[in-house]
Amino acid sequence: MAKSRTAPATTAPAPRASAKASPRPSGRPSAGTGGEPHYRRARRDRGAETRQRLIEAALDVFGRHGFEGASTRQIAKEADANLAAIVYHFGSKEALHIAVAEYIVGRVGALLGPRLAAAATSEAAATPEAARAALVALIEAYADVLLGEAEAERWARFIVREQMQPSPAFEVIFGMMSRAHAIATGLVAIALGRDPGEESVRLRTFTLMGQVLVFRLANTMVVRTMDWTSIGEAERQTIKRLIVGNVSAILGGAVSP
Repeated sequence: MAKSRTAPATTAPAPRASAKASPRPSGRPSAGTGGEPHYRRARRDRGAETRQRLIEAALDVFGRHGFEGASTRQIAKEADANLAAIVYHFGSKEALHIAVAEYIVGRVGALLGPRLAAAATSEAAATPEAARAALVALIEAYADVLLGEAEAERWARFIVREQMQPSPAFEVIFGMMSRAHAIATGLVAIALGRDPGEESVRLRTFTLMGQVLVFRLANTMVVRTMDWTSIGEAERQTIKRLIVGNVSAILGGAVSP
């Protein structure tokens, strides 16, 4: 009797578990604890506004502490910027220092430039009287910039440190100062009928321009001695009147040494 064949038992395949789609990476780093996302901060720090804030913060920090005493970390903190932004915008601390000097030259040039240009014209050099008038106008403008601009105190601190300990940044400042001195010296020479290359003429120019500078550098002593609260508009006008009188007296009564 033939045996019947039984079909082998088949095992049903187990149902597949549905796989969850893994989230696509965003490519953006997470935010730091309690702060804005790093990528936003980095993007913001690449802007022109950040560069300007770094320069203004560096002007203050370099002026108060000098190049060696200033830290890039402190500058970045005062500018509300990432430390890496200094490298991004300037490359180094040294380059930032020079950029601050260029900023000062640009600001002073924008304020004083038109008067310097007028003082360098042929009309200003036409007669001794014209030269004296141009020089007086130049010194008055110089007083308005140094004594009237709120930022001038910070410029002065930076420039004085460069005078005492010159660095490559001083070359930038010297270019501006020497040009202004050369123009003023030319006017003094014409007013006196002398050669602008004479030592006494060049030194006399320093004494004339220095009358303004002392009120900026010795501001605290002047204000305290004069019992002023500050050098405001009224005080500046008084100073200018006296300086103009000195200029007229020096140029009108100058004699050969």
